[in-house]
Amino acid sequence: MTETNPLWIGIGLTAQIAFSARFLVQWLLSERARRSLMPIHFWYFSLAGSALLLAYAAHQRDLIIALGQMAGLAIYLRNLELIQRHEGRRHLFFLWPWLGLSLIALASGWFSHAAPVTHAISKVAMFWIVIGMVGQVLFTGRFVVQLYFSERAQRSVNPIHFWYLSMSGSLLLLAYAIAQRDPVIILGQSFGIVVYLRNLKLIQHHERGDQHGEEETLGETLHADEAEAEDAEPISPETEPVAVPTRPTQGL
Repeated sequence: MTETNPLWIGIGLTAQIAFSARFLVQWLLSERARRSLMPIHFWYFSLAGSALLLAYAAHQRDLIIALGQMAGLAIYLRNLELIQRHEGRRHLFFLWPWLGLSLIALASGWFSHAAPVTHAISKVAMFWIVIGMVGQVLFTGRFVVQLYFSERAQRSVNPIHFWYLSMSGSLLLLAYAIAQRDPVIILGQSFGIVVYLRNLKLIQHHERGDQHGEEETLGETLHADEAEAEDAEPISPETEPVAVPTRPTQGL
């Protein structure tokens, strides 16, 4: 970890508060619905947290975190664009705000001090750099997968793969952050793991509920069919139509 003044510690912690808030809101709404949801607030909190953490990563000269946040910014903006388009509202092409936010965040962190980009990397063993890169690929890849499904649906959706990739990437990034002795990243990843596990639990509970509901519906349908068959009046022989034979007509 590079030497960081209280201002940049505060910026990094504010970014993690925004990231934690997005999952806190998502968690509360999911608990109310008893299934995993992804409200629009999630993307706004993600956008704020990512811009701040990108500036913090540039200050720290942490290339791994910076690349992940740049990719994340693009995905968050694209999801907001899809949501606005799906709702029929005016929307801005995500590329332009992405370029603006990325440049502002990178410039803010980069010019905060004169340390070279290799300053942070040179203090960490190559093993941990690889762990961090793999973790960041998985962590960013979760949103690539989410965006793929969203583009197919032309609206913002959240597949279960998102949470599995979140869990895998978060564990690796937590290990990387511990090696870097970076309290900001450690705090954020620790909270995230709890939320990812809870969402996976909610998804499994919801899927079991759906299967149980289908079985109950099928059983009720079969029971109704059987009751209808029992209540039907049997046809009496006296009421059965009798065929009357006809005599052939002889020609004159």
